Amino acid sequence: MQLAEIKTRTKELLKISLPMAIEHVSVSLMGMVSTMLISYVGEYATSALGMIDSVTNLILALFAALTVGGTIVVAQYIGRDDRRSAKRAGGQAILLSAVLSIIMFLVIQFFQAPILGALFADADYSVMAASSSFLTIVSFSYPVVAITLTMFGIIRGSGNTFAPMLISLMMNVLNLILGFILIRGLNLGFVEISGFGIYGAGWALVISKAFGFVCAAYFLARKARGIRLNKLKYFIPDFGRQKAIIRFGLPTSFESGLFQAGRLVTQMIVVSMSTAAIAANTIGFSLVNFANVPGMALSTGTMILVSQRIGRGDEGDVPRTTFFSIVISGIFLAIIGAGIILFRNPIFALFNPSPEALELLPLIVITFLVLAPIFWPSSFILASSLRATGDVMYTMVVAITTMILGRVVFSYILGIVFGMGIFGVWVAMYIDWVARSIFFHWRLRSGKWKGKGISVEN
Repeated sequence: MQLAEIKTRTKELLKISLPMAIEHVSVSLMGMVSTMLISYVGEYATSALGMIDSVTNLILALFAALTVGGTIVVAQYIGRDDRRSAKRAGGQAILLSAVLSIIMFLVIQFFQAPILGALFADADYSVMAASSSFLTIVSFSYPVVAITLTMFGIIRGSGNTFAPMLISLMMNVLNLILGFILIRGLNLGFVEISGFGIYGAGWALVISKAFGFVCAAYFLARKARGIRLNKLKYFIPDFGRQKAIIRFGLPTSFESGLFQAGRLVTQMIVVSMSTAAIAANTIGFSLVNFANVPGMALSTGTMILVSQRIGRGDEGDVPRTTFFSIVISGIFLAIIGAGIILFRNPIFALFNPSPEALELLPLIVITFLVLAPIFWPSSFILASSLRATGDVMYTMVVAITTMILGRVVFSYILGIVFGMGIFGVWVAMYIDWVARSIFFHWRLRSGKWKGKGISVEN
């Protein structure tokens, strides 16, 4: 690859991915700060937060069909320079998201107790009680989060990643401010507000997500340039467009749902260990999610770029675009990981872990940061690229198989049978990465992903 081509590709990739990286940084930082604030309430609260995050991630994964499907279809239409079809597809994605998210909210409200009882029966009573109350509050945010994420996907698919970044920044700053006040309380002399602990964190999240929803809806209806959804006709059911979105998104949703279900099963395995293990797992993922911000941003950016290339018929450039993103992602992961490893002790201290949790943290975090630059990009960026081409069934089958046989099975074998504890659960995750990387590399090089783009009549 020539130097001029490297510069061009870097500029193109960073232009679309950098705003998403900033967005992910804000999300990760706010998540870390929330975890820090809640950690001062008690280890039971930190554990409850981690448990409900697992449930929430699973529920939001079910809406990946609409977020990912909407992004890919819109981006492919933009690649064809067919904005009319892109608008109709965007409206249908939002309509589907609204209906499905409201159904999910009702399910959680009516069946919360048996769900938590089935998933986390081994948790301490204090952890379970806090989890139940937290989930009751947080579930109110599910519809607005699902629709907001779908709107973000539509805006990104049109090529604008700056607007979602800006809205996300405002939303997360609001969450931080409200979280600080509602979790720990506020005393300014002339006004005093009592803290509500983990319940305050729940309401801070709900209010901030509602704010983000209003901002995204206003932008998409009034300010968007690429795609402006300001007419009712875009939201009238159009089963042809819905079929295209579901065709691209449903396998991804199924994959994401089972992936998060697998993570939930591993969380159940961790719950069976100890409260310290739950807390260490929660803190560990909070840290590594921050370290992995560039990877997540580049993964979505690659999906958008590949979708646009497929839309304009440039399949030949897909492998080069994908492998370039993998290299750039690995470099960023290595740099950030080195910084966290170097300053790990003061960073760990910010989370106020118990001595037992602190003893578990270094091994799981450091091994992640060492192995992630090598295996994570090829495991997840390759998958995003294949999805963007329309090769969603293959990625679904591989991801589900490696999750079940790799992450879930080996979590139990290594963590419980061989007594490796929480570290065994994380090693199982690395086994999953390696297996995914092998299968996805082969698929991209085989060329069997070609010819799977959108075929909906305009």
